[in-house]
Amino acid sequence: MGEVTSIEQRIIEAGIRWPHLEFKRKTHQEASAPCPFCFLANRDGFLIFANGGYWCRKCNTAGWINENDPHPPTQQELLEVRIRELERQTKEHETRLAALEEMARCTDHIAYHDALTDQYREYWFGEGIFDGAIEKFLLGFCSQCPTYPLSPSYTIPIINEGKLENIRHRLVAPDGAGKYRPHRAGLGASLFNADSLETKPSSVIVCEGEKKTIVLDQAGFDAVGICGQRTFKRQWLAQFTGISTVYVTLDPDAMESAHKLAMMFGSRGRVVQTPMKIDDAITRYGASSEDVEAWLRAARPVQ
Repeated sequence: MGEVTSIEQRIIEAGIRWPHLEFKRKTHQEASAPCPFCFLANRDGFLIFANGGYWCRKCNTAGWINENDPHPPTQQELLEVRIRELERQTKEHETRLAALEEMARCTDHIAYHDALTDQYREYWFGEGIFDGAIEKFLLGFCSQCPTYPLSPSYTIPIINEGKLENIRHRLVAPDGAGKYRPHRAGLGASLFNADSLETKPSSVIVCEGEKKTIVLDQAGFDAVGICGQRTFKRQWLAQFTGISTVYVTLDPDAMESAHKLAMMFGSRGRVVQTPMKIDDAITRYGASSEDVEAWLRAARPVQ
């Protein structure tokens, strides 16, 4: 039997202290489980470390696995904390549902699309996106971004199952802290172009960003987009049922994140390596559909 690594030993020790928890090793330095203090159900927010420490990202409870707490919480106190956390989660969920329902009634994206005069269409043309895709995805222009009024923006509505979930605003004059803003903050991430999965294509490309998705769709590929390297939600996996191969292409400097995302799809997952961002490859450097297909063929299963 090989030597037990430090984090594996900590998992054993944590299992003795909190026998109702199942710890999952994340790296050689840490493992995670739901928090025994604030009851983060179905989350891995409670971390234990190879040095023997523990910390919850949600409630900030911290300490040492093998150290007796001077004032350990009573069962009644733990129950009260858990009830408060469940109440908070319920309220947060209800607030988000109400916001999503309000967003579904919003028609601002139509006004932004109607405001897309020839002058502003030139921006999308410059990004390699042309009239057919502009109409299909209702791309538009906003004279003043609602969540960053200092700048106008180009708009990409996120519509799934016929409902508007949010609008992504590409700022004309970003402040250096990010070029994208949501139409309404606090709604969480959405999967862009998810309705394309309903036809159950044999394969689909998951890429980073709505613009890349539009460029790939325009080039004849089935594609969906996430708004950041680590924004894919596990509940979205059900939408990929019946799809044989899932290609993941993130930016060239995000290969580790691409690999982790591809692993979520099991044996169906593939990581696609491209010499540059895939939309730039197509729109700025003239990569053809055959080039993209060659990159897809070169991708290998991650499991």
